[in-house]
Amino acid sequence: MDTLKVTPSQSALSALPDSGKELYSKAADYLLEIDGQIARLDKVLARLQPPVSGRVRISWRDEGSSATAKCKPVLVRWVRVGDKWRTTRLGLKSLVQKTPKSGAFYDTKDEVKETVRELSWLLNRRAKLVDSINALEKAVLYSCDRNQDALASLEQRIESLENRAAMLPCTWRDGQQVGTQEMYVSEEDQALFDSL
Repeated sequence: MDTLKVTPSQSALSALPDSGKELYSKAADYLLEIDGQIARLDKVLARLQPPVSGRVRISWRDEGSSATAKCKPVLVRWVRVGDKWRTTRLGLKSLVQKTPKSGAFYDTKDEVKETVRELSWLLNRRAKLVDSINALEKAVLYSCDRNQDALASLEQRIESLENRAAMLPCTWRDGQQVGTQEMYVSEEDQALFDSL
């Protein structure tokens, strides 16, 4: 069986691994920059709020096996239950409305609200990028894995066509007729050969 040494797409796609590395590197740098700003704003929250029940802070959590799910920042509310502290995760929507505003938090409520507004923007940007990375990885893996059986079946059909074509005398070369066909070829096969 005669196979092409280099297909046209091989040369075009040869840069894909390097482009992928560059893309992931850019995403990693962007996430690290966001994470650094989130950590700075968490320190601001620590300074603005007294260590009492109801304060909001960032908690870094492992939420999966992928690199983007490790140490994911989430905004939480700290609540004292007896002699233990517990956290309640606050969703990404309406974070500013979830900030403490009364009691021990009254004097700094405006600064806390502004800090959480900035955190909300950063957390949403981070979540969108992570979702994009996960969707890309899932789509590529799904497409490659899903079509392996179909490609194996197609390989057999192509090999059959190559074998049939090899049994016929060559009458065409580079689009030019160089001889006459000496054996019978059905109209279907002739149309197929003509289209190649």
